[in-house]
Amino acid sequence: MSGTGPLATIMIPTYGQAELLAHAIDSALAQTYAPLEVIVADDASPDATAAVVSDYLADPRLRYVRRERNLGRTANYRTTLRHDATGVVALNLDGDDWLLDPNYLAEAMELYRERPELALVFARADDFSARTGTYEETSVNRNLERVNSGTDLLRAYADGSVSIPHATALYRRDRALAANFYAYDCVGSDTIALLSLLPGNSVGFVDVVAAAWNKHDDNATFRTSATGRLSNDRLVVDVPAEYVRSARALSERELATWQRRMGARWGLSYLEDCAVAGQYGAALHYLLATITSRPATGASLVLAALRKGTRRFAAPQHRTPAGGQA
Repeated sequence: MSGTGPLATIMIPTYGQAELLAHAIDSALAQTYAPLEVIVADDASPDATAAVVSDYLADPRLRYVRRERNLGRTANYRTTLRHDATGVVALNLDGDDWLLDPNYLAEAMELYRERPELALVFARADDFSARTGTYEETSVNRNLERVNSGTDLLRAYADGSVSIPHATALYRRDRALAANFYAYDCVGSDTIALLSLLPGNSVGFVDVVAAAWNKHDDNATFRTSATGRLSNDRLVVDVPAEYVRSARALSERELATWQRRMGARWGLSYLEDCAVAGQYGAALHYLLATITSRPATGASLVLAALRKGTRRFAAPQHRTPAGGQA
């Protein structure tokens, strides 16, 4: 697809993912929207990342940037957004994830054309299990409008009925820079960043499964201890709460309820990931620490885990990838 719209950037930050990276690059270059730039931001990988990328350098849409030293995951996000990306809008696609719908950017950019005030546009994403080779469909982001109140989405996010998958979040680069995107070096750095754009803004939604999150044992989630994850999760709850307070998007009473529910929702995500990885000791440690440090949040987390355990884990919906491979 040729076009004269604003430039869109797909950032692919990567470190030591040479065996997975081609899938991410292929899915980015398969997008039908133009003009498009794809930036592979190599965080000083010790593997064959450079050799993998060399096969794509003939494509003028792709640019390869290799860091002289390892910055770390979040700093690589931040540096790529601030200093390498040049698009009006940007999407961050980790090097071990991939886009599923080649028309997603085109549809999202059409929504931006219709509603230029949108702070970001997002879609649905499936989880891909590297262990089983199957996709799992999620039950969130159903029946959303094409244009939504960011404050309403914020409320729903804490209840778990809305998610903003990082690999589908196409955001205005100027707004992201103004919001100091990727300022916090934690597992939930992307969540903190994206939630900061919700209070008081309008947000677009494209009702497609646009991306896949590759859940494997080397995800940042599984490299973080239960204690470290608890500290991270407090940031994911408390930092967005300050954005909400500054925007006066919720009353103090509503905000306190939101923080409790958000803590439970984020904690439940970690417990689910631990269950998938068989790390039940870490899950128990996390749960007990939450109950001790934030009793109200801990109680909500226990109830949420009990409810979800009877629903999701009883009959997860899986589908195999097209062609039988990722």
